[in-house]
Amino acid sequence: MNVSSRAYNNELDHSRVLTFLRDLYTETGGLENWLPTRFENNSRSMDPGVHLWFYDEALVGLVVPDSLLLYYVMVHPRYIGLYSEMVTWLTDYSRSNWEGTLKIIEMDGETEREKVLQEHGFTRDRVSGIFRVRDLDSPIPDFKLPEGFRIRSVTPDDFDELALCIRQVFGHGEWFNREILEENASASFYHPDLDLVVVDEDGKIVSFCTFRLDPPTGLTELEPMGTLAEYRNKGIGRALICEGFRRLQKYDPSMLFIGEAANTPPANRLYELTGFTERYDMIQWMKAL
Repeated sequence: MNVSSRAYNNELDHSRVLTFLRDLYTETGGLENWLPTRFENNSRSMDPGVHLWFYDEALVGLVVPDSLLLYYVMVHPRYIGLYSEMVTWLTDYSRSNWEGTLKIIEMDGETEREKVLQEHGFTRDRVSGIFRVRDLDSPIPDFKLPEGFRIRSVTPDDFDELALCIRQVFGHGEWFNREILEENASASFYHPDLDLVVVDEDGKIVSFCTFRLDPPTGLTELEPMGTLAEYRNKGIGRALICEGFRRLQKYDPSMLFIGEAANTPPANRLYELTGFTERYDMIQWMKAL
């Protein structure tokens, strides 16, 4: 078995990783690894912590940072034997660069991976997020907007205001600006008619959602979505999302999911109301360095 590994190079490896993730889902249908829209959205800012594993010339696994000392370990199930080696590399790499607690996120119920993590001294901590899937055959609810609000597609003229709105909803810093949205708009998953906002009578953006559709596979991620605090509990978000469902139909998606769904009572109620009833918990595993 000729196994090798090396650091990720965005120029050389971007397309290769996307193809790997697309083929991996098509072959296995598993949700334990990232789906291509998430990687494409994050790849432009990937740091040296991204590391690739190969069997001969074929890419079979990768380690990807979500933030400092928070990682995802992705591997083809045929090569699950490499998972221990990948965790060892990640632990050594993190220990040589930082102090603190290393965290790895895994989908709940991945018993083979969980066993390896325990063998490496990781302990199960908490649910860090949830993965939601909507049955594409489910009827689309006919939720209405309150009077005085309307839905429209985003235009580049909206990027400054939309970035501000996203910062307010998610608490992002000033780094999240129109340049980020411009980059997203250049990605293969971006479709302008699936990038939506709700505006009030004065044209102010009060809610937003984007459906990121991967063209080769039809895999579609609802990310981001949110409503300004003062406009919540009015039915605005659910009406916006359902309009997105209607627009998405013409693209014949293969799956519709939320990869980083919030785990709060209001968010879970919104997911249930809009048909994202299939749920998978993402568990954080921890180890002190």
